[in-house]
Amino acid sequence: MGMELGIGLSIGALLIWAGYIVRTKQVFTFIAGFRESWEPVNKERLGNRIGTLLVILGFLAVLTSIFTIWFGAAAGKISGIIAIIDVILVIIAIGLDQIGY
Repeated sequence: MGMELGIGLSIGALLIWAGYIVRTKQVFTFIAGFRESWEPVNKERLGNRIGTLLVILGFLAVLTSIFTIWFGAAAGKISGIIAIIDVILVIIAIGLDQIGY
């Protein structure tokens, strides 16, 4: 139990840190395909959107590692669905940036 909790907490902390960096400094090197296939139109708005979504994903990883202790695999399945939705929202945020919103 302790190792899974430690891995979940460390990955969550890493995602929260990455979200903070993206949100405050607009550093998009974490995003796959950056500068190869697209350039941000509005760096500040895109940084805020993606940074917020990464912080949410980090908190989700921390909460999943904690709730898995009590609820088992059900918490992991629900968290996986929410994480997929969060990734879809990141793709939508990039798409919105490319069309100018």
